[in-house]
Amino acid sequence: MTEWRRTRTMRSRALAAAALTALLAITALLAITASGCSLLNPQPPDSISSTVDQAVTDLRSTAGVASVTSKITSYDPMDDGTPSSATAWYASISVETKPNAADLPGLADAVADRIAAVKRVVPVNGQLHLSIGAHGVGTTISLPVDGGSSDATPASQLVTTAEQIASIDSVSSIELGRPHNPPSIGVTSSADVPAAATAVRQLPNFGVGDLASVTVLYSASDEPHNTTRVTMDAASPSPEILSLIGRLTEEPGVASVFFTGVQPTDGAPVVIDAAGWRPALSVAVNDEQTQAAVVSQLEAFADAQALDAAMPRSSFEVTVYPQDMARVKVDGFVGLSAGSPAPDDARKPTPSPAPAPLPPPPAPETPDEQAARVANDQVAIAQLLDAAGDIAGIRGTPTIQTVACQAEGIDSGLRVEGSVVIPIFKVAKTADAAYAAITDSWKAAGMSPAGGAMGRLAFGTASTTAPVQQTTIRGTADGLSITAQGRC
Repeated sequence: MTEWRRTRTMRSRALAAAALTALLAITALLAITASGCSLLNPQPPDSISSTVDQAVTDLRSTAGVASVTSKITSYDPMDDGTPSSATAWYASISVETKPNAADLPGLADAVADRIAAVKRVVPVNGQLHLSIGAHGVGTTISLPVDGGSSDATPASQLVTTAEQIASIDSVSSIELGRPHNPPSIGVTSSADVPAAATAVRQLPNFGVGDLASVTVLYSASDEPHNTTRVTMDAASPSPEILSLIGRLTEEPGVASVFFTGVQPTDGAPVVIDAAGWRPALSVAVNDEQTQAAVVSQLEAFADAQALDAAMPRSSFEVTVYPQDMARVKVDGFVGLSAGSPAPDDARKPTPSPAPAPLPPPPAPETPDEQAARVANDQVAIAQLLDAAGDIAGIRGTPTIQTVACQAEGIDSGLRVEGSVVIPIFKVAKTADAAYAAITDSWKAAGMSPAGGAMGRLAFGTASTTAPVQQTTIRGTADGLSITAQGRC
């Protein structure tokens, strides 16, 4: 064989080997991707995965549950590392019940309790899907209810509420328990919205609690502008306005009708005009002829607009959506000519109460008093951190330090701070039981939940003389992270 042929053969073999190596690498990468892992995406800490997996296992074994799915997602999907903190992740858990499941209220509470336990370790969005009533109305309950607020309605009570709503013939879907949102009641057609809204008003608990306000709606999945929606409470709208909405939905050129009769209670009111909040009626039409007819009906409306005489007059907006999507709008106030000035009846934002006067500053501590207080607080905080470990069944190594208190950026005395990570996963598969027992012990000692963020829950005391003023707890990859803060 000549030297040229020998060299060409060696090069061919080298190229073939390189191609085979690349092919094997691609095959391995595809296998990893197919298995649900990714070399580019971060993976959640084992503590989170095990907590969610255990919850899914428990839920699947619960009588009446048909299926459970879950997902753990990073708040920062572009992160190419593996965040070790539970606050970098959130979980989604969806539970579907069997159509013939017995004791739906009890089942709902059992599912809610299990999802609430997950929330102690990682933020979680849960959904419970049920089939309610004789017609099998699809019902979704968000869990934890109202985002887990302390005054949230039990899931079992929401099921009872859903059973009442499902007794209305035209109801096709129900959603309950969403934070800052009223129950949503879907119906089978736009024409059913006024009648269903009237029927909801006849329910025993309408106007209070879970049914303080509701949204009744129809939305056509294949026609984006074919929607009718009424958000109402015990005061608004009036039966006459509901009848008007029914007549509008029957107009051939009307595409959608929205009525909002409930003033938001969480935060600043929605301002429809510069004067404040008022109910609002919005109508979308297909042509200017229909627009003129609708505006004429709204201007001529002379009946009561609400069941509460103090309710402001409703505003209206009638918009044309022609084929080119150019928007032509006429607005005004129901019962008045379009273009009329705004009535002086809008609800003004409630002014904030004047702040309470500050208490007089305490007399300065003497050096001896401060030293005695700091020594006492060091013991109290060390005991609290050790007690948390004893409750969990394993202690961590606490860190306790004395730091300067600050008032408006100026040092003003000393306080004690402590922290510990309890390595709970050395003695338990999940942190649920320890988390619950530790926080229960704090409540028993007179501390109350004081908010929290990103998975860390805070507890505080109303006493300004208690050695421990605040505690926090959060699940992490290494265990339960606990902090304690003394008095200044």
